Amino acid sequence: MLPAEMFVLALCVLQPQKGKVIVLAFAVASAWSAFLLALGMGTLTASAESLSQKLMGSQGPQVLAMLRDSGPVSMVFFSIFPDSPRSAIALFALSGVSPESIGAMVLIGKLMLYTVLLWLIHHLPSRVGRWRGAGPFWVRWLQRRASRFVAYCRRIRWRAKCLNPGA
Repeated sequence: MLPAEMFVLALCVLQPQKGKVIVLAFAVASAWSAFLLALGMGTLTASAESLSQKLMGSQGPQVLAMLRDSGPVSMVFFSIFPDSPRSAIALFALSGVSPESIGAMVLIGKLMLYTVLLWLIHHLPSRVGRWRGAGPFWVRWLQRRASRFVAYCRRIRWRAKCLNPGA
């Protein structure tokens, strides 16, 4: 199984003119998935409160209230990571955070992640030439990785053009 970020990268390299649509489609799909999971887990809220009471005692309601208060904002941070943390979505849904806010926060986080990927694909090739031969070790290491990525993008586009000469 490949994460969605691999598909976003591949599609944005092969179809750079449709990059914004690709980014939006994948972010909406991720948010919809998080919303559906939160909606399904939200039906178990009453049993989660009784379980938290058994496991944490008197601190259970405090923990659930803390998750309800800071949960949606931290969900943006969790969503920036390559794979949506399903356990975090379930935890926030069980603590009583609304599925709509979970879906919205996942949408914002994924839009941020995918926009950065699209920006790198679009702007990295023009920046690589300026970096050559300068800077400390970590800059040269980054230059080599960026150059290799740009070379892969060119090779993929060239192969796609060879396979479909009419396009």
